[in-house]
Formats: sequence, C-alpha cells, structure tokens
Amino acid sequence: MFRVNTSCPTIVISTVVLGLLFAQPRFACAIQGSSPVQVIASPTVESISDTLAFVSWTTQNPGGTILHNAVVRYGKDPNHLDLTAESPTRINPSHSQMTFRVRMHNLKPATTYYYKVYSEQANGVSDPATSVVNQFTTQPDNRMSAKK
Repeated sequence: MFRVNTSCPTIVISTVVLGLLFAQPRFACAIQGSSPVQVIASPTVESISDTLAFVSWTTQNPGGTILHNAVVRYGKDPNHLDLTAESPTRINPSHSQMTFRVRMHNLKPATTYYYKVYSEQANGVSDPATSVVNQFTTQPDNRMSAKK
C-alpha cells in the first residue's frame, strides 16, 4: 500500500511479504498555520538525589523527524553550560504537544547546577523552542546525617 497525505509531507510505504507487514519510517508534521514552537510548560525538575536529576518540559509538537533527542545543557556556572544530557524520544504526529524527559547523572552532591532545555531532530536540526536558564541543587551526600 502506498499513501501520500497532501496536507503534510507524510509518506507511508507498507509491503506484505509472507504474511508480515513492513512499514517505513514516517515524518511528523507540525500543525500548519500554528505559531512558532515554544516551551509551553517551564522545565521542571521531577526528581533530585545527591547524584541524579530528572528534568521534563512540554512544547508544541515540533514536527520534523519522528525521532528526536531531548537535550539539557547544564553546568555549575549559568554563563557556561558545558555539560550535556540527552534522551531519545519519538514524536507522535497526531498529538499537538510533546513532553520531553532527560536524566542527568554523575552530579556532585550539595551542588547548584544551572540548565536550559531544548530538543532536536534525529538528524541534528535543533527545534526552535529553547528555555531560559533555570537552576536546581542536588541533595547532600548523606541526607540522613544532614537532617540531624
């Protein structure tokens, strides 16, 4: 089966061979006529330990390739975000919004980190939505003794 959607450059090719269905990758398509992609929900630190942090954020569906990377640039100086954490994800072209999540590991205990978030297509093309610089502080090395 060969199908072309003229409202969005999406091509799906399917072939039945020995009872198996093979589908080629599709490209997502942002809603036509929509405003530029922006971060809808400010980045949120969902969980923090002494050496790990999880950050999530929501944007309008950025379109482009189905495969994307959620990216967090971070560091100890807000003017020098020299570390990067990425998480691969798939865009659902039928959804108007996308939530990205990234895990940062090997962090130092009781340390303030500054970060900004964005996403990029699997081919390296950056999506237009980028957050402002935010911050979080990791937990002390031994939280039990720190509470005493």
